[in-house]
Amino acid sequence: MIKTRNHAFAYKEEPVLRNVNIEMKKGEFIGIIGATGSGKSTFALCLNGIIPNSVQGKFSGEVEIFGKNTKSSETFELAEHVGLVFQDPDSQIFSIGVEDEISFGPENLGLEKDEIHKRVDSALDTVKIKDLKDRETFTLSQGQKQKVCIASVLAMDLDVIILDEPTSQLDFKSTREIYEILEDLHKNGKTVIVIEHKTDWLLKHADRILVLDGGKFILDGRPSEVFKKFKTLERIGIEIPKALRFERFLRNNGIKTNLKELLEV
Repeated sequence: MIKTRNHAFAYKEEPVLRNVNIEMKKGEFIGIIGATGSGKSTFALCLNGIIPNSVQGKFSGEVEIFGKNTKSSETFELAEHVGLVFQDPDSQIFSIGVEDEISFGPENLGLEKDEIHKRVDSALDTVKIKDLKDRETFTLSQGQKQKVCIASVLAMDLDVIILDEPTSQLDFKSTREIYEILEDLHKNGKTVIVIEHKTDWLLKHADRILVLDGGKFILDGRPSEVFKKFKTLERIGIEIPKALRFERFLRNNGIKTNLKELLEV
């Protein structure tokens, strides 16, 4: 589905990504973590063709999306498969009305009006914001705006949705609601890729974790395995999920416990 081969990128002289070789399969829920400046957001821009098509820099190697090479494909071709939700919803929303914002993508696909209305209603229903359909976007909370951004991507009926720190500005309640939406999308066959600092949520929802450090992926595996690399993660400044820290504390004190049970607390 998505493959990178010996991929590297630099905005100027110093590489931000170095020798990246990763394969992502259809239907995965992938969490990407790393310290600030490790290359996470740059990597996300490479996965939908914004790099190298719209952002200048030194690009080498290959990134392939559904068989299409990003260097030889137009951004609009790649946008038929991959959607990106940015960290700050205000930087992504440009329509005054919620319905207009969500319908913008399908309209640019040249779809019939009936199909556009159908997709907008379906996206609103999936993200559970049907009550916001007639609202003006500038009246929404940050959590509501982020849901509108997700709905606008869903209305495109894409194979992959990438979210770059979608909950960084949200409180616990809104974060939980976003992850419930992402979990439902995953269960319905969508590929979900989340760049995130809140590792507790990735431990609970993701089925694969990639760890970036200095532009290279140094860990790749199941959350329960990757997050137990305590020394490595702490060295590069990644927060260990609370459930695993508590499990380690109990184990060190001779108390057996079950991680699955801790995640439900």
